[in-house]
Amino acid sequence: MASQLIMPQMGYDMAEGTLVRWLKKEGDQVQRGEPVAEIETDKAVVEMESTAAGVFRKALVEEGTSVPVGQVIAVVAGAAEDISAFLPEASPTISAARPSRSVSAQPGAPTAPEGDQEAPPATPPEAVEPAAASAGAVLA
Repeated sequence: MASQLIMPQMGYDMAEGTLVRWLKKEGDQVQRGEPVAEIETDKAVVEMESTAAGVFRKALVEEGTSVPVGQVIAVVAGAAEDISAFLPEASPTISAARPSRSVSAQPGAPTAPEGDQEAPPATPPEAVEPAAASAGAVLA
């Protein structure tokens, strides 16, 4: 049965790790508990052990890549087993992933370019307080 190898959480506050080096290559036999990769955390480089036995079929992450905890990084399965269900699908194009928004413009209102529809950042509170203090009222 095919199994996914997932980026482990090697510390309470670990959010991501860097895959330093694969210790196994695609096609190599792997036993459960055998080291398959070196993972770098904030504090150390640790060997990651396989959670399944079989053939190291597919490495989904390249060496040197920073990976969030819980993301699939490899697939271990039988030599003839179909692993297509475990492989990530092709990423959608940017235009399909980004829904278009229509903005109704008011007459005389400035319009933003098509790609830039973010609201301007709010004025920080520090900029407002000195103007209120100069109004003559002293707050104690």
